[in-house]
Amino acid sequence: MPSAGRVFSLSDMTSGQLARRAKIIEEVIDLIAEVGADAVQMRDVAQRSGVALATLYRYFSSKENLLAAALQDWQKRLTRRILTAGVPTNSDPLPGVLDYLRRAQRAFNRNPEMTALMLQMMRSADPEVKSAIDEMERTNVELFNRLLVGIAPELIPKVSFGLNAALSAALAGFRARRLSLDESLDNVEWVARVLLAGARPD
Repeated sequence: MPSAGRVFSLSDMTSGQLARRAKIIEEVIDLIAEVGADAVQMRDVAQRSGVALATLYRYFSSKENLLAAALQDWQKRLTRRILTAGVPTNSDPLPGVLDYLRRAQRAFNRNPEMTALMLQMMRSADPEVKSAIDEMERTNVELFNRLLVGIAPELIPKVSFGLNAALSAALAGFRARRLSLDESLDNVEWVARVLLAGARPD
């Protein structure tokens, strides 16, 4: 169904509209956990959120756009505690990095449907989805810039790349049921320790 009018701009929304948008996203996250992203229907989202279907399309121009927004919001929940904390004073980045990687893996393991959605969205060619993924990548960069204290700035992108690659492999392993959570935690921790040991100054 096409939108019934101009799609709301996030920057122009009133506080009431932002609250309504947040409720819609909350309902979508719950629906993804219940039935999977592929089975989410815009009509069901509208009904659960208490908005007209035409109104829902004023907030999100398509189902794919809505799913990307839900994924982005879910990612922010994983990173919020780190990004709102003060600058770390511990010169060893390993404890903070391991804590985040463990929490992320456990969160994805608890919600396999969100894992599937993450892998699906990363392959999307939809411009709005790509915009959401780009924003998630910026959040990820900010996260690792904060966590990788003591690492030479020119090495942080390389270390971040390696940590993200290990985490992505873990998610794919969860999805294919090739890895248990314990195996994933052990493998990703090993990668993190090797990467950070190699990046620390002598």
